[in-house]
Amino acid sequence: MPITLAQLKGQLQQLFVESDTANASQVQVKLREFMQYSIENYDVLDGEAKSYVDRVFKELQKTAQAVADALPDGPEKRQMMRQLSLAGCGHFLAENLISILESPSQHVHPILAAARQAFAQLLQKTLDVLFDATRHTHEGPANFAKIGLSYWAIDELLSAFRLAQCAFTNQSYAHIRTDNEILNLIELFDKQPKWAQLWATGNDKEVWKNLRPVAVRKKLGTPKQDPMYSFLSEHGSHGTFRGLQARSLRVDRNGAEERKSFRIWVGGSPMVHHIVWTNSLCVYTALQLLAKCISIFSEHLNADEIKGVLESSGEITGQFFREHYVGWAKDAGLDYEPIVEFLDNTPWKKSD
Repeated sequence: MPITLAQLKGQLQQLFVESDTANASQVQVKLREFMQYSIENYDVLDGEAKSYVDRVFKELQKTAQAVADALPDGPEKRQMMRQLSLAGCGHFLAENLISILESPSQHVHPILAAARQAFAQLLQKTLDVLFDATRHTHEGPANFAKIGLSYWAIDELLSAFRLAQCAFTNQSYAHIRTDNEILNLIELFDKQPKWAQLWATGNDKEVWKNLRPVAVRKKLGTPKQDPMYSFLSEHGSHGTFRGLQARSLRVDRNGAEERKSFRIWVGGSPMVHHIVWTNSLCVYTALQLLAKCISIFSEHLNADEIKGVLESSGEITGQFFREHYVGWAKDAGLDYEPIVEFLDNTPWKKSD
């Protein structure tokens, strides 16, 4: 049940009944308690109570800030400054940050709902493929690795997607990068099963020497440098300046003599282009995983059904990118022709 304005005022009155109003320090304590109570319960206040809190806080903050500024440095002043900053969004409550990933995304962008729909459809098709494949007996380290890594990739995708929906962009990129590594390992173990035997030995030195990401790409005959992998590393897995730029913004202030100021986000970074990129990459990686699973487990699948699965999955992905990624790129004034050309020439495109 929402907390009403009458209940909120009752809470404030009760706090002052319990204090000596002639004692300034006690009044300060009770004001802090009321502010903390209002902050912690703000989401469950009704509309009238929220409006009241907003008005009162403006006046209370002015008074409390003056009181805090006049206090000598010490635990009381520092605690009061923290409480004031919580009200002004300059400080954080750990419980609030924890709840971000426990609750529906608070961000509003058309791509979020569209990505969720496309992602869920592609993921279900992959789960169906793996169900069919695992109804059969598999032997040897290569088959164990391919099945295990496929399900591992699903968990990585789930993590990446949840983080993308909540605008935890650095963390989403990191999980997408792991999926890229897993997809390459699955392909290598399918084409060259001997490497799965080494992978399963636990010989860390030899495994790293022969199966680190760049070594796997070399064995697969792909370029040593993968621009997408580098992008995901810089923005996700590694503590780079580019990664920090994805969660911070310079704030311009008037006057050439002003020092540079930056805003750094905690609990998600609401930069639209990163929200678009992470959600789009999750959808695309889900398609990659589906295609990989179909390829390596093809002998256990129904050919007629899989033909339709590939075509429908391509159409789902193509429609998503046309409507949401290309649409965003147009609005952002970016060159979107390369992706349109790619979509026009994809193998899943139906002939006229």
